[in-house]
Amino acid sequence: MPELPEVETLRRDLAAVLPGRRILSVQVLDAKVVTGSPEITGPCVTGHRIGRVSRRGKVLVVLLDGSGSLLVHPKMTGQLIVTVAGATVVAGGHPTPSMLRPMPNPTTRAIFRLDRAACLYYNDARRFGWIRLAGPDPCDTDPFLTRLGPEPLGEAFPVAALRGGLTRHARAPVKAVLLDQTVVAGIGNIYADEILHRARIHPARAAGGLSPAEARRLHAAIRAVLRSAIETGGTSFAAYVNEFRGQGGYLDHAEVFHRQGQPCDVCGTPIARTTVAGRATNFCPHCQRP
Repeated sequence: MPELPEVETLRRDLAAVLPGRRILSVQVLDAKVVTGSPEITGPCVTGHRIGRVSRRGKVLVVLLDGSGSLLVHPKMTGQLIVTVAGATVVAGGHPTPSMLRPMPNPTTRAIFRLDRAACLYYNDARRFGWIRLAGPDPCDTDPFLTRLGPEPLGEAFPVAALRGGLTRHARAPVKAVLLDQTVVAGIGNIYADEILHRARIHPARAAGGLSPAEARRLHAAIRAVLRSAIETGGTSFAAYVNEFRGQGGYLDHAEVFHRQGQPCDVCGTPIARTTVAGRATNFCPHCQRP
């Protein structure tokens, strides 16, 4: 599933082409992706201009002038593709050979026809993602978004907030706490492994057993790894690709994820693979001692 860096990269690309365009019509080809928002094809959406494109956790928030907002959660195989006069200008989501081919294709689930010869397509091969109509302040009112924890790169995520999450889930493995979207929003399996290696913390350590110094290291690692991933365009392995940026390049810098058996860049010990909180987990047995 795309994580915070992939969704943030896509958000930036969409923000460069969508704001100011008017939605002329909405065509839903698969009702499953808009379950709970049948009015998405009606006047609450059509006729309105797109405002700011923002993000909350792994969810894109597309504000509409005077009517509310659209929430888009691409989940595992969702794609958002923008064309202008038939030419692809933004393509983000699960990479498939058909992503940059003429739209629509057999995986297209919804089409937003915009002014100035533009179209926004939502594709989703496995149909896990969703699009939902929400109010003008969804981060404060939408039931899904209000359950999310703080943004890890925002001011509302000081070290004290992380320590509070670790304390509330004291017996859980620290990796499970990082993956808990109610503790901190946007971190998934790839970046949890990278963060814990950067902080030199074993992923199966009990969250409540971390010292204050370790919590500070973990907090710093969260910010450093996510910022680095955004700078490199995310991880294409985790389902992100963009026509302009090429495939996300974070895996070229990954220290442990998907590197089992290869030497640790810090100490040379072979990277090990195990399972923590039901998720495949990579770590360095020397740098991240139990």
